[in-house]
Amino acid sequence: MADAEPVGTTASTATLPLLPPSFCAFLRDNHINAEVYNTSRQLPRYVRIIRYHQRSKQDIDELVQQIQADAGCRVSKVDSVPGFIEIADQTIRLSQISAYNNGDIVGMDVSSGIAALALSAEPGDNVLDLCCAPGAKLLLLADLLDNHRKDVKRGTVTGVDISPHRAATCKSLVKKHAGNDRGFIRVFVDDGTTFDYKAPQHGWHDPQVVKAASTSINSPSSSSDSSVAQSKRQKRAVLGQPWFAPKLLSTVYACSGTQLYDRVLVDAECTHDGSLVHVQKYAQWGWEQLDARVVDGNRSVTVPILQSKLLENGWRLLKPGGVLVYSTCSLSRYQNEFVLGGFLARHAEDEAVLEPIPLLTDSGAIVTSSIWAPVDEDEWDRSGLSQRRSVFSRMCHAVRLDPLVSNTSGMFIARIKKLKHGAQLEESEIIPLALPPSIQQI
Repeated sequence: MADAEPVGTTASTATLPLLPPSFCAFLRDNHINAEVYNTSRQLPRYVRIIRYHQRSKQDIDELVQQIQADAGCRVSKVDSVPGFIEIADQTIRLSQISAYNNGDIVGMDVSSGIAALALSAEPGDNVLDLCCAPGAKLLLLADLLDNHRKDVKRGTVTGVDISPHRAATCKSLVKKHAGNDRGFIRVFVDDGTTFDYKAPQHGWHDPQVVKAASTSINSPSSSSDSSVAQSKRQKRAVLGQPWFAPKLLSTVYACSGTQLYDRVLVDAECTHDGSLVHVQKYAQWGWEQLDARVVDGNRSVTVPILQSKLLENGWRLLKPGGVLVYSTCSLSRYQNEFVLGGFLARHAEDEAVLEPIPLLTDSGAIVTSSIWAPVDEDEWDRSGLSQRRSVFSRMCHAVRLDPLVSNTSGMFIARIKKLKHGAQLEESEIIPLALPPSIQQI
């Protein structure tokens, strides 16, 4: 690999990290401000309080004081995002904090928290997290569904990840932190672009309900030979794919739901360039891994297409009246505005409408940046997007969290309400508005 080179041309260039030329080219191709990676300005570390809504104000205040004593630096609550704590020194290891070792907190950037909370999930909702690993958002969503009332349906959380290794990390996190929430969580190792299991049936986590359903399915008086054979085939098809924290008596029943989801989170696979901590770690891991995982030429085109397919499948599994949140931790317009724009171009205003992000509309909320859009006629013409002005106008409620202004990792978030089902699409139609110019020329 060629020697690393500094990026940027401003007076602060000397304080920027030495980044490899290939990553600098990636930043230029994706219109990402290199100043984001200025190491002279360190972001805080964020953690989330597990089962925040079950704790008293006094308990939370004591927990913050305890974390501050262990960390030896300033620690404070993030007032605009309930349940999140800011640790001023990012280098603090969670293992040195007793609250982490006791299972009271989990590491999670507040930007990821805002994306999950943007769903406004409530008790009774069936929630789908289509790219769930490593599991922090899955836990947060499960927390939101816990209402402590036996007379109100609690809801369920279904997580999906294509990587067995990453799904295993998710399972471990659930086992460690979910507590009573464990029985309401399913995790599938599956491809999010084709995942097709609907929300689970009511009572799927209750052994008595499952036992009764299993007896009914296998009863000779209520099932023909063909239906029993079909049940066995279905069981063979799904057995081993889903994972449940408790052991259930019938995988078939747990996966036999027919209802669509109330809430869907598509925190899509991306190049992770908005996660400054992630990028900085490549200095220790080796810049060659950065090339393979972030700047590889094929990924520049395959990732936005993958994101478009994940978004479309999540939308297909969402019921009318439901809410989907699309998010990435990339700063690239090709993975954000152009993926969202391609989606809106496929779905008219009477099908899909963007809504404000609840936590970001109040005074005192975390500062956000505007989404990207051409600023004048020349840029509209140069970008080839002149015929897509209406699409960009529909994106007005999407937001960017920018490390330079938000004091968080980079994040793109769009909250979309589904008004009705649309026409079935061909796979060739599921594409972003545009791809990086260097890719288009290949």
